[in-house]
Amino acid sequence: MASSFLGPESPRPLSVVSEGYQHRFRIPKYEEKYCFGAHYEEKMFDLIHKYLELGTTDRFCYIGDIKGSLVERIADKFCLLEPVMSVIPGHFSYVETDTEKLLSVRVAHTGAEEYFKKLATSKDKVKTVFDKMIVKDGVRYLQNPKDCYEYMMKCVDKSGKLLIIHRPGNLNTLPVFQDARQRLEEIETPYMDVIKDLQDCKFDVQWEIECLPILLPKRKWFSMLQEKFPPQMEILSDSEITSGCRELTEGVMKYEGELVEFQDRLLFITVSHSALEDGFPKLHRHGRSDTGTFPNLKDLKLNMSVTSEIKQFLKPTKKTEEKGQFPWQ
Repeated sequence: MASSFLGPESPRPLSVVSEGYQHRFRIPKYEEKYCFGAHYEEKMFDLIHKYLELGTTDRFCYIGDIKGSLVERIADKFCLLEPVMSVIPGHFSYVETDTEKLLSVRVAHTGAEEYFKKLATSKDKVKTVFDKMIVKDGVRYLQNPKDCYEYMMKCVDKSGKLLIIHRPGNLNTLPVFQDARQRLEEIETPYMDVIKDLQDCKFDVQWEIECLPILLPKRKWFSMLQEKFPPQMEILSDSEITSGCRELTEGVMKYEGELVEFQDRLLFITVSHSALEDGFPKLHRHGRSDTGTFPNLKDLKLNMSVTSEIKQFLKPTKKTEEKGQFPWQ
């Protein structure tokens, strides 16, 4: 039946109801605010075992944010017998601008840089030395990364390792909103700069990209964003977080179910002392090495047995045949 009324229909069609704007999206609070789940942590522990080879009797040092720290879980998982040292990587002070955005100001002489500088330059007869060391999401705090890496490695045993777990901004696969993605790319240190700084320090460096699976409720992910986790999200103000969550609920995550599944792409960088100290260069499985051949190596005399099938195709040189020697050609 024809009608001149052009207003909204009552009741509205189902398609319009499904596309309706959500006036209120309730985000609950969770006890585990800074955890991606048990499956994620198990995968993380497997990768730590793979790249760091953390043993029960190793002296271990963990450098990472307090928010989401894995130090206690690592100590329990690997049954560490020695006391674990936990060091904060640094500290930022945030100032809010008139545009409701935050500016980060690095606080000097705090965190890992100052701690390892004092530890490496101390004149104590008995210095604290670690067998294994992890730096998790702490590269952005370093003001002078090359110096800090050298100080860290001075506190690592000759046979020890340093593992850097880094989430590059341009490789980030977490479902964050557009403004957060741009800000994270600006503040995070490019991964090639990290690798180059380590190679400039003449360390043996290996690196690999790994993807860790995450499965959690959609509302928990929004709750973690409101708590500014991962710690890189601290560069965003509360108003930016609120508008960003609205962008996700009305955008890519609107039609997702109660559970969301995604991956966390991380870069694992393993650092060890240069094998040149032992007299021979070390073969690298990942990446490259700028060091050349060890200059003191001399020509070596090598011997190899020749079978009768091969000997018929070889001819000895006339010069040495007279002396009774047969170097085959």
